[in-house]
Amino acid sequence: MKAALAARPSSQTQARLQQLQQAVVTQASQSGQSATAVTQQLIHDGFMLDARVTVVFYVMACVFVYMMSRLRVANNKFALAQIFSIIITDLFLLFGPTLPSFTALLPKVLIEPGAIGIGLGAACCVLFFPQSTSYALLTKMEQLLRLGQVPVKCTQARLHGEDLNLQQLVDTKSKGIGALKALEPLLAFLPLDISRGHWGADDLKVLQQALRKTLVASLSLLNYHIARIHDDENIARLARHDAILANNDSGEKKNQAIGHHQIQESHNLLHAFQDAEETAIRARTLEALQHSTQPLLQAISSAIDISIETINTVNNRRWLRAPSQTQMDQQITRVKDALETLSRIRASSITATTEALIDSHAEIFDDEGNFKFGGMGGMHVLRGIIIGMVIEERILTLAEATQKLIEQILWLLENRPKPRLWIPSRLQYAFAWVGTGSVPTPMSAAAGNTATDPEALEERTREADRRLRISRGYGIPQRTRITRIVISIYQWLFNPAGMYALRMVVVTIATSIPSSLPHTAGFFYREKGIWGVITAQTTLLVYMADFTMALISRLVGTVVGGVLGMVAWYIGSGHGPGNAYGLGAITAAMTVVLMWWRIFLPPTLAMAAIMSGATFVLVVGFSYDDGHIQQYGLPGRGYEAFWKRLVTVLLGFVAATVVQLFPRPPSATRHVCQTLSNSVRTISDHYALVLSHWARADPEHPIATVAEKITLEMAETLLSLKAPIGLLRFEMSFGPFNRKTLSRTQSLLEDMNQALGRLLVLSTTLPLNLQQRLMERVGFMNDYTVGDIMAVLGVIEQALKAGAALPERLPTPLVKRCYEAWAQQHQTAELSKTLVRDENYRRYCVAISSYLKFLASIDELVLVLKAALGESHIVDRGEELV
Repeated sequence: MKAALAARPSSQTQARLQQLQQAVVTQASQSGQSATAVTQQLIHDGFMLDARVTVVFYVMACVFVYMMSRLRVANNKFALAQIFSIIITDLFLLFGPTLPSFTALLPKVLIEPGAIGIGLGAACCVLFFPQSTSYALLTKMEQLLRLGQVPVKCTQARLHGEDLNLQQLVDTKSKGIGALKALEPLLAFLPLDISRGHWGADDLKVLQQALRKTLVASLSLLNYHIARIHDDENIARLARHDAILANNDSGEKKNQAIGHHQIQESHNLLHAFQDAEETAIRARTLEALQHSTQPLLQAISSAIDISIETINTVNNRRWLRAPSQTQMDQQITRVKDALETLSRIRASSITATTEALIDSHAEIFDDEGNFKFGGMGGMHVLRGIIIGMVIEERILTLAEATQKLIEQILWLLENRPKPRLWIPSRLQYAFAWVGTGSVPTPMSAAAGNTATDPEALEERTREADRRLRISRGYGIPQRTRITRIVISIYQWLFNPAGMYALRMVVVTIATSIPSSLPHTAGFFYREKGIWGVITAQTTLLVYMADFTMALISRLVGTVVGGVLGMVAWYIGSGHGPGNAYGLGAITAAMTVVLMWWRIFLPPTLAMAAIMSGATFVLVVGFSYDDGHIQQYGLPGRGYEAFWKRLVTVLLGFVAATVVQLFPRPPSATRHVCQTLSNSVRTISDHYALVLSHWARADPEHPIATVAEKITLEMAETLLSLKAPIGLLRFEMSFGPFNRKTLSRTQSLLEDMNQALGRLLVLSTTLPLNLQQRLMERVGFMNDYTVGDIMAVLGVIEQALKAGAALPERLPTPLVKRCYEAWAQQHQTAELSKTLVRDENYRRYCVAISSYLKFLASIDELVLVLKAALGESHIVDRGEELV
């Protein structure tokens, strides 16, 4: 503001001030108003406006708006900072050019109430039901464990022959991954936490790692049930396709379903897995698993219940009704009993389940315990026992992870018997480092944990990341330095963040110009044009779907808040100037309604609740001011105040809509498609990483340190698309992709990511001979097979990016090609009772299942995209040709 006012010479400023004094004297004598009121009116009507001052204000304000907008897109944590900083800037931009001198306290009217609100909020957080970070983290852990119960109960229901709700399973999976992601910000603040309790920051970090492994194992079991339901749907789709073919007498291509060639290629293979004999074998498998795994599933469920109970006891009874030593001893006894029961049943279940599977498939083994059948004819016979071993392995993995979680909880109970005050660990270690000079990086002292050298771990992580970068390929041919600079500048300016920032600058200038013109400045001030400016700025968002949702929610919030404000005003004041007691009483009642909306409405409607509260306060507040103070530019009382608020907000919506749509609306569909395309490329990189490290069995291999990390990162990326895809219903798109197609694509990419994640882990844990066996049996490392898979993934990536139709003939279905490659080598199905009893062979079956799931997901994704985009390059040889 000082720089802008300095653009006008002081002599001209003084001359203009003298003219202002003369005009004030003249108008005051004519109108009979006070000199102060006339001065205020002339200033806000633009008497002191100067083009040089205005230009400097606009340049500096627009630069600030641009940078804050880019910061918001780069880091969403600064969303509120951007909103409040731009609103403060608007005060200087809209009113600064009209003021005669530098006024540093101009934003005081907003900063003071904002600071009071922040102070009241902070005081309420401390005084009323305070929650430390450790409390919030343990509460989230308790919720995670409750989610971990769902796959166990679903497994029990599935083994009893009950049908599962696919949507419920998918929702549970999304909640689990989202809850895991929600732990990260809490863990980041945990070292700065001050709390009183049994467990400290380091204890919770180790507990979180054990809990994470338990939930990952639980989600793996859940993914199996989701995959089985999808398989049943695919078989049903095949049956419908057969019915269509039977009713379609014409052989013309135009009368055939999209993807007909690929479905026809899968016809024989899928029919082999749905005959009566295979169905009977599958039923016997489930029956055997039901009896053998029921005690283990109950033990897992009981162990999780005990974990939830322990966390609840430790977390919710810190100050009042704190557990006595006797109660803690009883809790330790219950945890020990649960641990011993789980350990005992898990050990016995391994043998019991394996023998039950062998007994239920006794007819497929000869007297020596070897598999009777060979070749492709016996493959469907193997499916039942392989499915059984896969389920068994996932249940045992969950049991092992749960057992380690219980062991960690037991160690904490025994070694942290009494609550204490935990100071921030960062300060604690800083003080210890100053005092001793020998404090290492914080490591947990949990029982059975060997301290890992953090430098060695970091080195292995760097090495694994380096190899992952290698799998992503080497860079494109280098351009000249000038070309690279120009391309970088262009991409920086016109990427989504740059376009959003430019739109924000444009809408700021467009809506603020009336405040800077002498003929319209007074009208802008009297009609509260600042409401329109702020509305336009806060409604703009990066993508069109988000913008549409924001516009609708703000409009609904404005109307509802305005109606409530008018009702409150007329109930509390009638047609009078405003009764403080009546307004106070009705405002208290209305506040309950507004706060209920803010707390209990879905997060997507939070802005509607905020806008309703803001409009309510503005209508009531300005109506009361109109009858009690003399101020230029008050909007009126009751309906008049609401009408001006509504009109300015609607004008802001119009301005924001025009700027959002032109020159090209930022489509959220394009953003989702681009993200999915990039995810396919990343999955291709992960597939290359699996191939690069397969048959190199080494527990200390660098890939072991990042296998789970990169899998969860990809899962979180795909999960983050769930909300944008859900908002696509509010976006009008002329492209070929719809919400259903993109949602199914995201789901299939999640399946591919899970399958590759398991293969990455198995590449470091599966014995070398079994890894080599997998390579030989299914052509895992065959160049032609790898080339086909990479080619199909490349076509999928480009189809998502460009929206172009896929070729009719692709090397799909990949699952059938895998079986054909196995048959061409004249392989026989090798199995024996000895192999079934081998623990490593179960993991080998998991590897085969994961690989086939990866291929099947690619095949289904091709069909999904063909249904949306169509087929191209049709091969039609006619019926007369053989």
